[in-house]
Amino acid sequence: MNSSATITLDESPIRRAPLRGVSAPALECAGAPFGSPYSALIDAKLRGDRQIQRLTARVQELAALLAATEERARQALAQDLHDETGAALTVANLALARAGHWLPADAPATLGDALHQARAALAEVCETSHRIVEGLQTPKFDANFAATLSGWIASFGARTAIDVDFCCPGDARLDRMSHDMSLAFFRLMQEALGNVARHAHATRARVTIALDAHGVVLSIVDDGVGISAAARRKSGRFGLSGMRARCEALGGSLRVAAAKPAGTCVRARLPWTAARPGLFALSA
Repeated sequence: MNSSATITLDESPIRRAPLRGVSAPALECAGAPFGSPYSALIDAKLRGDRQIQRLTARVQELAALLAATEERARQALAQDLHDETGAALTVANLALARAGHWLPADAPATLGDALHQARAALAEVCETSHRIVEGLQTPKFDANFAATLSGWIASFGARTAIDVDFCCPGDARLDRMSHDMSLAFFRLMQEALGNVARHAHATRARVTIALDAHGVVLSIVDDGVGISAAARRKSGRFGLSGMRARCEALGGSLRVAAAKPAGTCVRARLPWTAARPGLFALSA
């Protein structure tokens, strides 16, 4: 070998600059020597995990605030409809009754028919207003959770002509759920079945409650036209953003997917740890 081509290597140890933000105790626990290239990665991973935990808690807090705000808005609207709109409808009904009473005997038949149609239309508006107020009000679940859902489902089926099957186990744990958890499931079911009536063109639906060691699952499946993946991703469509907020506020999850052979499946899961009192409190 040509001596002029010989390369001499410096075999002395390479000195590394100390890494900023490296925690020696954390590295020792992780089994990495201080100053190791892996130490910065370990520290970054720990910092990232802590940041994710903080952000997750903040998202849950904001979701709970959104759900509580929605509940307060429902209560305020129900009160206004009951007090103001209800009073106005009552006055209008009495006025039409007086007009019919004082209608001359020789009045044209068309005038009597018009009054009859007006009173019938007004009665329908009163019934609709009453139903809306009932839907907006917060249920108390005085009897039990399953009975409250079953009663609302029966009313929904009667006015929409959609045949809804309801399957709920007779498990005492359901009646021990917090009001917040029960209310979340009730509102999720309301919104999902409302979407079925408004958008799905369905004839049948099935509401199922299932329990396991980790939590409770609510499933609503219909035989309608289904919902596209693009529509599921759009915020504000079909009330999905509000439904997701209710689930996130309680540490749960919401999944909307195509059902087989047709239709849509809405599946909400809430953990037993969601039973925290006062999350959706209606305080000012």
